[in-house]
Amino acid sequence: MSHGHLQIGYHGCDIAVRDGLISGQLKPKPSNNQYDWLGSGFYLLEADQERALAFAEAAASEPLRWLTARPIASPAVVGCIFSIQRCLDMTTSTGRREFENAHLYFQATHLRSGQRTPLNVPVNPLDEEFLLRGLDRAVFEFIHSKLFQVYGFEYFQAVRGAFRQGPEIAPRSGFHRDSHVQIALRDFSCIKGWFLPADAELLSPAELVKAQAALNSAREANQKSRRRVEAD
Repeated sequence: MSHGHLQIGYHGCDIAVRDGLISGQLKPKPSNNQYDWLGSGFYLLEADQERALAFAEAAASEPLRWLTARPIASPAVVGCIFSIQRCLDMTTSTGRREFENAHLYFQATHLRSGQRTPLNVPVNPLDEEFLLRGLDRAVFEFIHSKLFQVYGFEYFQAVRGAFRQGPEIAPRSGFHRDSHVQIALRDFSCIKGWFLPADAELLSPAELVKAQAALNSAREANQKSRRRVEAD
């Protein structure tokens, strides 16, 4: 990542959210869930529109997996133009060293206090991937809070990481089908604008009303299913 240069990312979301962000009627909201492996922030897929759409489609087709805190009824992608000055980049040696040092400090702090250290675990025992990144999230949040205490402000505007995911494309190649680079944007002042992908069009007013109704229905179903799980 070139710090200070304009970058392009894609965010998988509901089509009503997409149009709301582009029109300015909606503002981006930080995600803060147990599967947000880079910590809290607004998540973007770096220069990968196809992967962002695949994520939105998976969230819409499998709502009980709760891949997103806010459900998706009509999968879509919104483009984001942003510029980051201070990024914790986990694809670099400097970023990984920052994380490693913070992890050791984090562990020592928990040992002294007797607190239980969070873990990275799979969603279910059959999964080979550790999608619930409790430890990673905790270390990133520890980095941000530590710097806030030392410097008086959140120094890193974003966290960037490469995530290996999916089956291997060729035996022992090391390339996996669903691998991607994600950015958790913490400072929304880095956002310079939104855009529609070239193959998309804004909804008409009537279409937007219909899409919003579908999204509201998905939200109600999501809330009911969560209440049932919490009650069990």
